Amino acid sequence: MPRRDDDELDEADYSGFDTSDPDDDLTAPCPHCGAVIYEESEQCPGCGKYLSQEDAPAPARSTWIFLGVVICLVIVACWIIAGM
Repeated sequence: MPRRDDDELDEADYSGFDTSDPDDDLTAPCPHCGAVIYEESEQCPGCGKYLSQEDAPAPARSTWIFLGVVICLVIVACWIIAGM
């Protein structure tokens, strides 16, 4: 059927064609921002948040915690050595 410029396309124009999106069943909304993402995604490209806690990287250990532990160990070692 030739397309007419003055008519808008309707369902009859697509008879015999599969108009469904093949990726519809592979996508889901992001639980944080609602953007459409692939179900197998680890991180949302829209908001950047991880979809589950298992996928999120472990938080970085602060160097201050490490430094505090080292200072405490040095103080304890000096206390033990001074007591001998």
